Amino acid sequence: MNKRALIIGATSSLAARICHRLAEKNYKLFLVARDAEELEIIKNDLRVRYNAEVITQKLDLSYITFSAAEFVQNIEEKFRFPDSVFMVAGDMGAADAREENIERVTKINYLQPAKILEIIAEKMGNRERGRIIVISSVAGDRGRASNYIYGSAKAALSTFASGLRNKFSHDNVHIMTVKPGFLDTPMTYGMHSPLIWSRDKAAKTIIKAMRRKREVIYVPFFWRYIMLIIKLIPEKIFKRLNL
Repeated sequence: MNKRALIIGATSSLAARICHRLAEKNYKLFLVARDAEELEIIKNDLRVRYNAEVITQKLDLSYITFSAAEFVQNIEEKFRFPDSVFMVAGDMGAADAREENIERVTKINYLQPAKILEIIAEKMGNRERGRIIVISSVAGDRGRASNYIYGSAKAALSTFASGLRNKFSHDNVHIMTVKPGFLDTPMTYGMHSPLIWSRDKAAKTIIKAMRRKREVIYVPFFWRYIMLIIKLIPEKIFKRLNL
């Protein structure tokens, strides 16, 4: 492994902690996100703390003109091809189902990541090595009134990752799906619950699972059982619940 990692969606709370854990292990990092100012802050922090080699690039996956092929080619030209790719891009979207909201959420959480990962997986398959870590969500395990647009996009991403895992299983390409539950991010600020895990602990768990070549993990682990119970609730009862 050449210890080069591409992190897409690098400014998210979880992704930032993953960057720290990788920098500790002497990875060279290529960080991509739509907030260029925040990218610079993270890059400078990693350089000061770990003397890490960090390259950044602004990218908004909601752009109509986005080309996955051009993006991957640009990565290769600037960084050489990464050994590990973390797809952490995500957007919860608004609380309604307006057409533009559905389009934006689907594009950022599924369509554009899928286009990028398809190209990257093919290249890794040709090289017969590589790791892809796909950050999905427990929200994709069952549609709920509070976030079914986001959840449906993440469900599609999880299914896509499962297909990639099957397709490249004989090419030494490890593809892991991560389904986070509640973490201590800005989204859960002010909430007090034993179900909320620290993002640093989550990042360590993800890196450890990647090294062990796990295929699907829930973070924290107990969300696997929470979602199993939720999925088993009969539809007639489920639709009456306020989840």
